[in-house]
Amino acid sequence: MKKFPLELLIPLALVLLATGFYIYNYVTFVHTPPALTDKEKRMVDTLFTTTKAQCMGRYVFEVPASFENTLMDRAQINEVSISSKRLYRPAFEQRIRLREQELEKSHTVDAMDQPFLKQVYRVSENAVIFDRNRNGSEGGYGRTLEGHLYVGGVAFMLTQDIIDLSDPKYQKDKEDFINAGVRISSLNTKPQKLAELQDLMSRLSGRKDNEIPTQPGTCISEGFIRDGSGTPKEDITFVYPHNSVFSFVVWSNNALKESSTMMERSGEIQSYLNQVNARTLRKGKTQIAGFDASEWLATAPSEQSPDIASAQLLFTAIANEKTADFRHPNLDLTLSNHALSPPTYSDSELLEIWDRIIRSFRIRNNAF
Repeated sequence: MKKFPLELLIPLALVLLATGFYIYNYVTFVHTPPALTDKEKRMVDTLFTTTKAQCMGRYVFEVPASFENTLMDRAQINEVSISSKRLYRPAFEQRIRLREQELEKSHTVDAMDQPFLKQVYRVSENAVIFDRNRNGSEGGYGRTLEGHLYVGGVAFMLTQDIIDLSDPKYQKDKEDFINAGVRISSLNTKPQKLAELQDLMSRLSGRKDNEIPTQPGTCISEGFIRDGSGTPKEDITFVYPHNSVFSFVVWSNNALKESSTMMERSGEIQSYLNQVNARTLRKGKTQIAGFDASEWLATAPSEQSPDIASAQLLFTAIANEKTADFRHPNLDLTLSNHALSPPTYSDSELLEIWDRIIRSFRIRNNAF
């Protein structure tokens, strides 16, 4: 047998040791929880005794009846941010009256940027749009269109930033932008964006929590936006806290397309999990709403409870990471208990709760 020189064997051994350490450092040991006991199954069954359908974005899913979405201001359609609040009409009318008074009394640092409230568009008895400065310090040509709409018992506020250098007093600023290479067409976006905002408001309606629309369009908190022309970019998030135990978060974005899937990023994810002494309960490819997805379910000790292996929940599943588009919205689901006490559920119960909700996801009928 041919012998290798000692001076070659030593570096080779070091390489093998280093490689072995790398493989060990990033290997995922799966700690599969045991099957549910009869007592645990009864516990989960009780939680799911009554469920309700939820519409978020283009998706529909089922959650326990006790779950309530508490995030009312995380919807963005193209460049329009939307918040919603269920109100009685007199409260909405008071809200508009007080808001207009507040804007009229607001001041700017530079007197040239006055008035703070540039214009009021009274679209209808249920809708008004304020053209206002973004704040007191920015130039008055960088503004915000702030729309208020009352429909179906819900008050919506829609905001969209604009640039308007049409006023002669901003001629010097306009010339500076042009000299810097900024396109002239982008120096007055108000007409286009005002029309877009009014169109969006005309397609927005109030919606009860468990109401599932039958028309093409997208669901936001307390509302529904019928589809118009074009394919809008949609970024929507719902959050369901559960008895100070955990929060289930649903995030849909049809314009976010990643270059890799969660499984393809296993190395960096496992490195982080190693740092926090996490245990993986399950990981791998799966299906959500008929789409290819990645899933990684882990638990870890927390700063408050360093001796409890499942004190911190790190459950994540993502669908359409690399293929997101209008008809294949990216779907990011998480179950976490950040800053909360360790969960009162066992690992087996948590997996069952997760599975029952995740398996219910589907694209809403006639969503597109």
